[in-house]
Amino acid sequence: MKYITLTILLFFASFSLMAQGKILPAELKYRNSINAYIGLIELNFNYERNLLQHAHSYTNIRAGYGYWTNLQLEGACIEAVGVHVLGRKNSHPEFNLGVKYIIDKADKDDAFVPLAYAGYRFEEPEGRFIFRLGLTIPSIFNLGLGWKF
Repeated sequence: MKYITLTILLFFASFSLMAQGKILPAELKYRNSINAYIGLIELNFNYERNLLQHAHSYTNIRAGYGYWTNLQLEGACIEAVGVHVLGRKNSHPEFNLGVKYIIDKADKDDAFVPLAYAGYRFEEPEGRFIFRLGLTIPSIFNLGLGWKF
């Protein structure tokens, strides 16, 4: 029984030793970010966290709070979004998919709104600054700034 336990411990220790030599892609030096963006009908402040790291892309999750206004609803909004960023240099295509919950201030019906985004993300590999520009459903146009930490 001792030998079996020792073999299992050595097996898992070998994975741990190999993982220590793994170097993350340069874009992921900072795994957290805060950002703000404005669209035609909304303003949001967000926290973004890296979840998955791929050879030429990475996947984040973003949670945010903001204000939404259009002809039907007006009020605070909360969003949860999956973010996928391609590339390893300064310029990246970015794709988002998520949901936005709008709390109508007129006490009408609150609403869940689907969220989709395709755009450009400028993010230096060793830098902290983020610039985003793209098209989004439902707010049409989106411009944002962020800071990695």
